[in-house]
Amino acid sequence: MPESMKNIHKYACRILPDGKFIFIENNIEKSLILFSNEGIFLRKVVALAGDPYNVCFVKNNTVAVGLGTKPQTVLVDIEQNKITEIINLSHRCDCVACDGQILVISSRFKSTILNLNDKSFTDLEGVGGTFISLFKDNIYSTVFDDNRVSCNRNNGELLWSFQHRNIEPITSELTLDKAGFVYVASSGNNSIVVVSPDGQTSKTLLSEGDGISDPVAIDINKETGKMIVLSETKDPMDKRAYQTVFVYEINLKCEVEDGK
Repeated sequence: MPESMKNIHKYACRILPDGKFIFIENNIEKSLILFSNEGIFLRKVVALAGDPYNVCFVKNNTVAVGLGTKPQTVLVDIEQNKITEIINLSHRCDCVACDGQILVISSRFKSTILNLNDKSFTDLEGVGGTFISLFKDNIYSTVFDDNRVSCNRNNGELLWSFQHRNIEPITSELTLDKAGFVYVASSGNNSIVVVSPDGQTSKTLLSEGDGISDPVAIDINKETGKMIVLSETKDPMDKRAYQTVFVYEINLKCEVEDGK
């Protein structure tokens, strides 16, 4: 991070299809910020209202940003640096996820699905979370004070729910790789935990020994296997902690064993 940006608070981090990285800066200016494939700061994309908390890629040059307590989600063209659409809902817009066909906008107890083809809306009562992710027509979610990962169909049907001491507590994000493994940033015990596709077993993949401290965001590019984690690190000069991003390559051949 540039020296001038070390102390700003960042939420969410996403790998765009072209390899660039985008973040939400949720401090004073509240904006989207863009970095190159090599992690070089490029520019601030657009200023945001409300309490921006989560971002996802939609299609082409468009991303969606949930404005938190403000019941709105905005679509942003990151090439033209402007908001192109405002989506008004009846609930908080804490987290967003998109698979190119549908955009899911979620609060803890309710989610709204926007069909990107016909612009229709579907409400899912009782389906939501602190953070969500989409994979093969299923909605994956974490809940802040429940230490639980859940998987629902996009019609609301619960497929499985997983709770384990490795995940304690969930105050940060989750994402999936191309094989359907669920990666959870567990800030309570400074680790990245991977849960099997059937929600039966888990394994701690990264921990404090790997430099993970209070991870708050995670994302995976399913095509390249690249994973990014927004975590804290110590400045070797003044010993202060600040947020930075670690980049990893995922080995999909690893086995997931319960509790290990």
